[in-house]
Amino acid sequence: MTDQKTFRIGLSMAGAVSAGAYTAGVMDYLLEALENWQKAKDLNLPGVPRHNVLVEVLSGASAGGMTAVITAAAVQKDFPHVNQQNYLSGVNKENPLFDSWVNLTEDEKNDMMNQMLSNDDIVGSESINPDKEVRSIFNSLFIEKIARRTLDSIVKDPKTKRSYIADNLELFTTITNLRGFNYELQFITALGPRQDRMTMHKDLVHFQLNPLGTYNNDGKIPIHFLTPEGLNRQLLIDAAISTGAFPVGLSPRVLVREAKYINDNPLLKINHSKSNLVDPTKDYNTVCVDGGVINNEPYDLTETLLMNRRKAEIEKEKDSATATAYKPATNVSDFDTTILMIDPFPNYDESPADYFNLQAIKFASTQLLGAMRQQLMVKSDLLEKAYDDYDYSRFMIAPIRTSGGVTQKESIACGALGGFGGFFNRDFRVHDFMLGRRNCQRFIQCYFSVPESAKNPIIQHGYGDLDKDSLQFFMPEKTDLLPIIPDIRISDDQTQIIKPALEDEFRYPSISLKYLIGLEDKLQARFETVINNITKGNVPGGAGKSVNPIIQRIRRKSWFARNISGPVVGFTVDKVISIGKKAGKNMAAEKFIDSVIADMDKRGLLKQDC
Repeated sequence: MTDQKTFRIGLSMAGAVSAGAYTAGVMDYLLEALENWQKAKDLNLPGVPRHNVLVEVLSGASAGGMTAVITAAAVQKDFPHVNQQNYLSGVNKENPLFDSWVNLTEDEKNDMMNQMLSNDDIVGSESINPDKEVRSIFNSLFIEKIARRTLDSIVKDPKTKRSYIADNLELFTTITNLRGFNYELQFITALGPRQDRMTMHKDLVHFQLNPLGTYNNDGKIPIHFLTPEGLNRQLLIDAAISTGAFPVGLSPRVLVREAKYINDNPLLKINHSKSNLVDPTKDYNTVCVDGGVINNEPYDLTETLLMNRRKAEIEKEKDSATATAYKPATNVSDFDTTILMIDPFPNYDESPADYFNLQAIKFASTQLLGAMRQQLMVKSDLLEKAYDDYDYSRFMIAPIRTSGGVTQKESIACGALGGFGGFFNRDFRVHDFMLGRRNCQRFIQCYFSVPESAKNPIIQHGYGDLDKDSLQFFMPEKTDLLPIIPDIRISDDQTQIIKPALEDEFRYPSISLKYLIGLEDKLQARFETVINNITKGNVPGGAGKSVNPIIQRIRRKSWFARNISGPVVGFTVDKVISIGKKAGKNMAAEKFIDSVIADMDKRGLLKQDC
């Protein structure tokens, strides 16, 4: 069974930290194109392709997961799109994607670095942090503000119709679950049966739009936006914040789920003979960090969900045996389902040709951390089909920046400091948003397409009634490619389709050297607060505070040390610690600023004004 009229799509968004601005720009343009195509079909204008595209899954990790959640909420209403002509106007606050990723919580008097280096997350409020514990290097309270501003009270507008978004849209964010799920592997030993226990920390929070709010015992958390309170709105906010909790840099998030949402979800159950992953009588609480630590490009899970949806349809229309035997078509001539990946930092680069056998701990330790993370993200089940040149099941939009028509080495302005660069300068985020729009335009016009000669039935249905001139309107020059998503706009009199304006090259931004040097004092103040409070944080019930009696005995001070030299030594130690803390925060701030300046300079982002 194949729907001859509809391409089914899963949108998967990779982690990016502040370069989520790029992903937001891609999504903004993509939605604008889909809206105009739908409107042209509704108006029955001539020359409009008649096939359909249906977005069935939104997914993401880290910044991509946050953007997926924002998108799911944003499409409940109409909103203006932001481009190079209007981004300086008030329109930018009406667009949830631009407002969340470019504006953030910044204003003229309080930029992002000023907020991220303030200490109110540690010492500012008893209600926020009563123990004054250090939860992250940078103050990340702004993330909660953005999530609530965007998601807390959005209500679906019944006048907004988006036929290209599935009514039962699935949405998930990947998370790294620090508590984990326990598994046991049985062994026969001389002492009888024994278990080798292992813990899985790879996790996701899986939602589905469901206006009735019914739970279908499948692990998909029902959500809707029909009321200001919504359904499971707090869990949606927590999932968005959890997936973006960049380890150490940004604060982790506590996530609370009903046990059934874990125990019933087949994506989480590796061993399906195990009845429950977690205690079914209790809510499951866990501290979560960035989903990108383990699965930064969750196209594998997105692919699984798309396939499961098709199988469910086949089983409903035919039988379970036919559904079980179903495999998605991937050839250009017959595919009808595909993944569109948006990745600001794709792993294009090949490994360096030279490899050095560096054994010193300063080299080996850093290599080990890198190896562990790379191994965590390997998708071994997909490698077997990685080199199929005829596989149309996966497409990717990735950054390409040109200047004067020449491709530049550095594309993403927010890419400095491993993706944190965008927090230093709003202009970086504006640039990346506009680059996302430009790249998306070029991609859907020229690359997200199918050759006419392939005779794909959906493309034939969509473009089959168009004459040669109408087909040429859509085809890139000197090709026979026909876009899966036609990129069109509608004339002012709403009588014909026209080509959209070209998304031009956008000026590559820069940051003031004077501004960066001026951050050093704020960094010192932040690091001092971090150092002074780094050991704070209580374990419930006082666990872990007992002292081993042997240690207590051998470390007990002599009479002389306790009564004669103690006060002197104590004074000296306090002084040394104080000096050490001061030197430490000063050195840390200086080294940090040095690394920021060096990286900005390497990427051509530095304006040397001092």
